[in-house]
Amino acid sequence: MTPNLTPMQTIRSAILSAGGGTPHDDGRKTRLCAGLLLALVLLPLLSARAGAVDVNASDYVPAPGGTNLLLFYSQYATRSSYEGTSGPAISQDTGLDSYVNILRYVHYFEIAGITVAPQVLIPAGTLYDGRIAGVPLDAAAGLGDPIIATTFWVVNNKATQTYIGVMPYLFVPLGQYKAADALNMGENRWKLDLQVGWYQGLGSGFALQLTGDAMWYGDNTDAGGGGLVLTQDNTYQLQAWLSYSFAETWQAAIGYSKYWGGTEYLDGLATGNATQRDQVRLELSKFITPTFQVLGLIQRDFNTSGGFPEDFRGTVRLMQVF
Repeated sequence: MTPNLTPMQTIRSAILSAGGGTPHDDGRKTRLCAGLLLALVLLPLLSARAGAVDVNASDYVPAPGGTNLLLFYSQYATRSSYEGTSGPAISQDTGLDSYVNILRYVHYFEIAGITVAPQVLIPAGTLYDGRIAGVPLDAAAGLGDPIIATTFWVVNNKATQTYIGVMPYLFVPLGQYKAADALNMGENRWKLDLQVGWYQGLGSGFALQLTGDAMWYGDNTDAGGGGLVLTQDNTYQLQAWLSYSFAETWQAAIGYSKYWGGTEYLDGLATGNATQRDQVRLELSKFITPTFQVLGLIQRDFNTSGGFPEDFRGTVRLMQVF
């Protein structure tokens, strides 16, 4: 007769069978298995994708004071393996799909000669078709953690097309979260990301944009099925975009991103999840009218360690200027 197992025990058994290891059966290892389950909770949500915050190829070009932007992002991502920070990847009958929409509002104004752009981002979506080594995971749907951000341009030189901005992002823990669920849209913790960006026009329609991020994490005090404390090391990200405006209303860009750091701990024990990956990107955008732009973006992770690497992410962004 097959014993009745809890979801935690079932996933623990599947992970150990796929990884070929057997931990000592003590309290600390039991909490570690809870950490392996919790690794499923903190999945990439934004480009901001959780981790640091992704940018598009011309995000650090400021608009004139008084300008407003309303943006809508629609993102689909698929994943076919789970990788711990040690041991082999689990790829057999393993995967996770996500569909996330983000509504973003930005307002530009001038203060003491500095261009400032406060903004708010509201994500919502669903995580579905999740499984590890054939063990199904419940889907999650609802609101993600809202983000409040502001960009300050310390250099704004239109003549040389040189722009340097500083942008803090605050993640507010209001998204859907249940400690007993394997998948959640929210993270039940505060996060702060500090991003610095430099955009430089190179002439003949070419431009280079570089950004760097450092993210700090608050504690999730209701993690691992409830009652455990999740902590996480800082994560860091470098992003580079080379763009080319090949017509008056068209722009194409190729990009690269590198994440590292972000080791997670549950009651002081490493969960096997982290934020380490490289990523390639391709982007194409067009202004359909002088005030309405459509942008498409595709991304793929490689050289990954810790978590669910993305085999593919596709994004459509609609932007209205008013």
